[in-house]
Amino acid sequence: MAEDRTATEHDLQAALEGQRWIFGGRFVGEAARRRLVPGDEIDIPLIRGDGSLHIVELKRAMSLRKPLVKQHRGAWVPAADVHDAVGQEINYLVGLDENRQKIRRELGIETRRASAVVLIGHPAVQPDVPEQDINEALRTFNSHMSRVEVLTYKELIDNAERSLGSQEAGSPAASSPAEGRSRKPSTDQRLLLMRLDRRGT
Repeated sequence: MAEDRTATEHDLQAALEGQRWIFGGRFVGEAARRRLVPGDEIDIPLIRGDGSLHIVELKRAMSLRKPLVKQHRGAWVPAADVHDAVGQEINYLVGLDENRQKIRRELGIETRRASAVVLIGHPAVQPDVPEQDINEALRTFNSHMSRVEVLTYKELIDNAERSLGSQEAGSPAASSPAEGRSRKPSTDQRLLLMRLDRRGT
């Protein structure tokens, strides 16, 4: 789905709903309601083990119409669509901060200092820019943000594959080929992969 040039944000949301494991092991569930603040609808509201909120904002992947990064004074920096998406998330976070008491009282969700991730684009959207340069530009940008992180869909998938023990997405220093062959996925990991395969057919 992330590589489908016709996939909309709604398509990507449908594929990711109920798949919180792909975002990492910190999350124990999704909030039952997506509209926690009047006027703001969260794409995927994840709940951490301590009951606090982490919001996921979904933008287009391969169907993104504008570049992810641009050249500025000899360096790659995030382009306008990335900044717009981050600005949207910051506004969501402000609303959650301002309505914290009401949300906690009525829904039992802790939104003080909630965090967010923006999923946007795919390196193949800009084939003329090396994937490493795109990732480094976003990592540099993220290092200056305290509550919002930006990831491409490919980075999300690569991270998930690494967590499942896939060599293809692993870093060269992670293990030798011999070590990789000796590692077998757990039963839970095999079930997850089988479920993903069934979803794709």
